[in-house]
Amino acid sequence: MKANNFKYYVSQAVRSVFRNGLMSVTSIFTVVCCMIILGLFMIISINVNHIAQQLEQQCEIQAFINEAYDDAQVSALQKQVKGIENIATAEIFSKEDTLEYMREISDNNAALLDGYEGEDNPFRDSLKITLKDLSLLKPTVEKLSAVEGKEEVSYKQTVMENILKVSNGIRNVSFWGMLLLCIVSIFIIANTIKLAVYARRKEIGVMKFVGATDWFIRWPFIIEGIIIGVVGALIAFGLISWGYIALVGKANIGIDIFTFKAYNEVAVQMIGMFVSIGAVIGALGSAISIRKHLDV
Repeated sequence: MKANNFKYYVSQAVRSVFRNGLMSVTSIFTVVCCMIILGLFMIISINVNHIAQQLEQQCEIQAFINEAYDDAQVSALQKQVKGIENIATAEIFSKEDTLEYMREISDNNAALLDGYEGEDNPFRDSLKITLKDLSLLKPTVEKLSAVEGKEEVSYKQTVMENILKVSNGIRNVSFWGMLLLCIVSIFIIANTIKLAVYARRKEIGVMKFVGATDWFIRWPFIIEGIIIGVVGALIAFGLISWGYIALVGKANIGIDIFTFKAYNEVAVQMIGMFVSIGAVIGALGSAISIRKHLDV
């Protein structure tokens, strides 16, 4: 595409957006509505995936350490466990830590644990382990079980497997749901832009009659669709951002086991996706709309 032609296409597209004011506003409004629905689905998807990752990280494996091991051997064991593939963290949880933890969760019965300090402590040192990928739980546990120096590997297999199933289900539903919404948005916008193209069908016919190529006619419409799509996407992004900032702070209050994503993290993920999707559905909508009118 030559620079002069590109300038012509852009100028024609911008002029057309303002010339067809009501139709352009209608098209932009359609984009905004579609992108808000898509954006809400995207926000929910991002946060549900984020929550699922937090819950996965809270699924810990506890490896109890041989009671005869001294501090140096425990440190060496920790280093060895950290070297196993798929191990994210392996933190030492001493028997003193366990005793303190039991006191915390015992509330009014904490006094019953008095006198169990030092050599009378009935608990064992252990390693609290989290995984990078919960789907590799079984092979990771097998590798842990083969490590010398640990006495027992404890984990809630059923809970971990259920969390993994839910996480995978959420990711699959999110992907196909967003894909379906994008397809629906393209056809809704195509039908809206089709009205603008239909109103200019005589102009298109004259251009074809004087020898203009299909792409020479098509490009201004495609760029017009991109402009409409991007403007609509930015408006939708602004509205969703306003709502998210207003709600996410309140939503995070009182929730200990997980948090929602901070706005700045969501914004970085969404702005690029919004602009890209808006441009693509605008361009495809225009391309689909004008195709029939080029066959003259």
